[in-house]
Amino acid sequence: MFLVLKKTFIFLIALCLSAQLVDIQAQTIDFSGKWVGNSYFLGIQIFTEYEIHQQGNRINGFASTRNKSDSSRSTFEGSLKGNRLTLKGLEFIYKVGDGCLSKVDLTYSRNGDFETLRGRWKGTLDLTTCAPGVSGRVELFRQVPSANPQIVAQTGTVAATETIAADDFEGNELVKALSERKYYALIIAVEDYEDSNIQDLDNPIIDATNLMSILNTYYTFDKENIRLLKNPDRSRIIEAFDELAAEIGDRDNLVVFYAGHGIWDERLKQGFWLPGNARMSSKAQWISNSTIRDYISGIRSKHTLLITDACFSGSIFKERAVYNNSKAILEMYRLPSRKAMTSGTLKTVPDKSVFIQYLNKNLKNNTRPLLSAEQLFQTFKIAVINNSPNGQVPQYGPIGQAGDEGGDFIFLKRALGQ
Repeated sequence: MFLVLKKTFIFLIALCLSAQLVDIQAQTIDFSGKWVGNSYFLGIQIFTEYEIHQQGNRINGFASTRNKSDSSRSTFEGSLKGNRLTLKGLEFIYKVGDGCLSKVDLTYSRNGDFETLRGRWKGTLDLTTCAPGVSGRVELFRQVPSANPQIVAQTGTVAATETIAADDFEGNELVKALSERKYYALIIAVEDYEDSNIQDLDNPIIDATNLMSILNTYYTFDKENIRLLKNPDRSRIIEAFDELAAEIGDRDNLVVFYAGHGIWDERLKQGFWLPGNARMSSKAQWISNSTIRDYISGIRSKHTLLITDACFSGSIFKERAVYNNSKAILEMYRLPSRKAMTSGTLKTVPDKSVFIQYLNKNLKNNTRPLLSAEQLFQTFKIAVINNSPNGQVPQYGPIGQAGDEGGDFIFLKRALGQ
């Protein structure tokens, strides 16, 4: 009898361990690691960090919170079911100011490379937690190992991003100023040409569409202020510039992007864009770089950034050192700018542009709230040189005789809830 009970007991233990193993293996999402973001109480934003340790459907770890006057660190435990986590605070390791242990219900989601946990914290009838009826939102993003541990996440579909420190006067002043200004974009993509003597391209419209989505999703370019022209003729491009000249004010910012064929005329020492109705036998429908420069000079924006695959005179560029601190970025914003960023000098560029590939990638993956065009350029310049099939060297610098006074275009990440 004893032997039978012993065998039964061992069998039950094995069954239990087997079930536990199946349970562990069934968890397709590994939540272990750091998650950073914000929690909210009566409109107050509180920096929140969770260090999660997972084994099967069991969770434990540490929660840290911080705002201007309060901070705390506590332990928690919990469980998960599918993509839902339930956590409960256990005890404080330390606490400065107000704070309480809470129950937190979170739901996991993923958008591309960005993983999020969103839900609510709340008090319960358990006297060890926050008071019943007290609650607020929680929004967390998985922190990748290379990320700054002080980052605070943004909401929506944008990536987790760093924040400007509370005592960084220049940075906060610039964020406030840029939040009150409009960002415009004119995005031109030509890949289908009427003239059979001009080779059609495969990628400009895809590249342009991706750029439009990134500017609207991750930065403060509203949809109504973005114009996307697909295979436009010369007249439509000129009309778009005229419309922007009438619409944009001296407090606004403008990005002009062109993907398509560009030609350099050695005799005229002039570069040209080729619209959809261009003909190789005549320059009548071509758009010269001098025309583009005149429009950029005439549009009353605070900052204009031209991004193009087409040739623009190499002598127009002068690269400078990159400045990272907020005071320097503020000074760059105060001075008007007319800058150009191109995929090369006077070389032809391939249809499948590594320049546009890295431009879009680095705009999407940027975590800085404020990013100057020069900083952006420096993040991917070497990658383009190393990965281009023809050794193209991207260029960045002021557009001559267009009104540049030494400033720079500043991209602003979308703020919380925008």
